[in-house]
Amino acid sequence: MDDSTGKGKTFSMRERNQVLFALFTVGVCAGVIISERLYISSNREDILRGTALPNKPRSARSAGTAAASARSAQQLAGNGLAGNTGAAAVVYPKDAQMQALEQYLLRVAPSREVLVGVSNINPLREGMLETFLKGVQQAGVSNYVVVALDEETERELKFSNVNVLYMPLQISKSQAETGDNHAVSALKFGILKKFLMLGWAVLLSDIDVAVLQNPFKHLHRDHDLEGMSDGFDSATAYGQIEGYDDPSMGWARFAQKESHFNLNSGLFYVAANPRTVELMQRLEARLSREKYWDQTAYNEEVFFLSHDGYRSPGVTVRVMSIYKFMNSKVLFKDVRHRPAGSSAMPVMVHINYHPDKHDRMKAVFKYYLDNDSNALAPFPGGSEKGT
Repeated sequence: MDDSTGKGKTFSMRERNQVLFALFTVGVCAGVIISERLYISSNREDILRGTALPNKPRSARSAGTAAASARSAQQLAGNGLAGNTGAAAVVYPKDAQMQALEQYLLRVAPSREVLVGVSNINPLREGMLETFLKGVQQAGVSNYVVVALDEETERELKFSNVNVLYMPLQISKSQAETGDNHAVSALKFGILKKFLMLGWAVLLSDIDVAVLQNPFKHLHRDHDLEGMSDGFDSATAYGQIEGYDDPSMGWARFAQKESHFNLNSGLFYVAANPRTVELMQRLEARLSREKYWDQTAYNEEVFFLSHDGYRSPGVTVRVMSIYKFMNSKVLFKDVRHRPAGSSAMPVMVHINYHPDKHDRMKAVFKYYLDNDSNALAPFPGGSEKGT
């Protein structure tokens, strides 16, 4: 109740103002919090990738990222890595040779994805290159190119109306005594680097691969690299946790480690971005000066963790299905012994575990495409009879 001086009314107004101010402050804070949450919610993917740009609509940010990228819009959408700011910032210089390569690729692979095989004259003379190409063509793959390392291979393939690109590369001294197959294989990383720098994703295939279906219809395109494994079951191909025992440690004797078989460097799909370009640059440089198996170097650069002064290229990896992109151990030791009709036809079969490559390639085509159930029977599971 107010007294005659009016002090009660003054205190009542002051208290009301304080309450109103407090409510206003709470409202402002709540508004800021709600706005921030809405911003984070609407820009979650960009924030996680580090590419959210304030004060610009989402459409403007997406357009800016795509415009700055060296890859096509299709590739950006396809591999799930479009938000990487490093990928958007890099534009590689083009000399006359690179410009000519770009024009050729625009003609044979306008989708900016291309299957690449690398060959010298030896697989051509043996007939294996012809068998490989028959598989590519029957599978309906038109976006392919054979990189010929000598003029004779180029001339023969041009005569046969094959997509061929001549690159007269010299085998380095460090690879000269590793054997023809390994020496040629070591050259492919420098070749692929050029394709990637121009913005083409590459499905690299060795020549000892039977192509049964169009592989581009079976890729995920959600990682930098999708590679065929030398593993033969889920644990060896996709990974497992293994125990390690050191009795000298007593109570702490047990530890764990992750383990899987290596990826095969003769069959993999690689997206075009700065990480994959760096991977190819590293491999090209290493194999030009080290006498080293290209597959070992490939797996070291892909899987070794950053530590001390070493920084990994940071490529993300997906292992291809061992029953779609199949190695020859999986086929000859396992799948062919299963009941008829129980296994789907693979997409590609790499004859990597066996030395009689061409004979087995031809048998694979007979088995799957000609429905010859006995085509694989003459071959042992391993390389020796009785295995």
